[in-house]
Amino acid sequence: MKTKPRNGLVALAVVVVLAIVVGVGVAVQASRDTTGNDGATPGGSSSSSTPDGSTTGNGAVQAGLAEKYGLGVGDPNAPVKVEIFEDFLCPYCGQLEAISHEKLQQAAADGKVYVVYRPMAFLGDYSTRAFNAFGVVLDEAGGEAALRFHNELYADQPSEGGAMPDDDWLVRKAVAAGADEAAVRKGIEDGSFQQWTVNANDDASRRGVNSTPTVFVNGESVSATSIEDLDTQVMQRIQNGS
Repeated sequence: MKTKPRNGLVALAVVVVLAIVVGVGVAVQASRDTTGNDGATPGGSSSSSTPDGSTTGNGAVQAGLAEKYGLGVGDPNAPVKVEIFEDFLCPYCGQLEAISHEKLQQAAADGKVYVVYRPMAFLGDYSTRAFNAFGVVLDEAGGEAALRFHNELYADQPSEGGAMPDDDWLVRKAVAAGADEAAVRKGIEDGSFQQWTVNANDDASRRGVNSTPTVFVNGESVSATSIEDLDTQVMQRIQNGS
């Protein structure tokens, strides 16, 4: 007769302990989540942070910070706007970059499209470090260097399942893209734009982005059956001016 009350008390105690553990876990997670916190935005150190559609001295289309979290390439007033949400470690993003980059750059040079590259950090530590380094290059060396850095990260993209490049590798890529090592090394090693990457992820999530690559054309998400189909649809819409 005394067993039931005792079992009931034990069960209640277990529930209370579990509730405390869950509560502590939620509190710890909340303390780690910095989404929405203020953070530095690239562009403060660069004299070419805003694209105006003009060309640089070497004929390249001007590029610069776009809408706080992206790199805009071309004329913001072009009839078509293409936004590419991407992760520097995502192999499918690498495939899209390989088949679309030259065509997009030419279309931007022709005034047909304004391309906004929107890096994200979906796939772990390297994604975050590469995205932060992208922000450092954009801030310290300007839009054209950031675009070259973007291109180099894809041209030499690591395997998702292999060893990840270290910060020295990112610094070398930044210097190859035209940045000064002394200007970018500390920011790359210290993660000076890490909060910016967190907030960029949150902004993309609010847009409904939950995978990479995700592409919007004039604000409309493009559905495709393959990377090749995605490229075809995007280029068709650029040619059609819509």
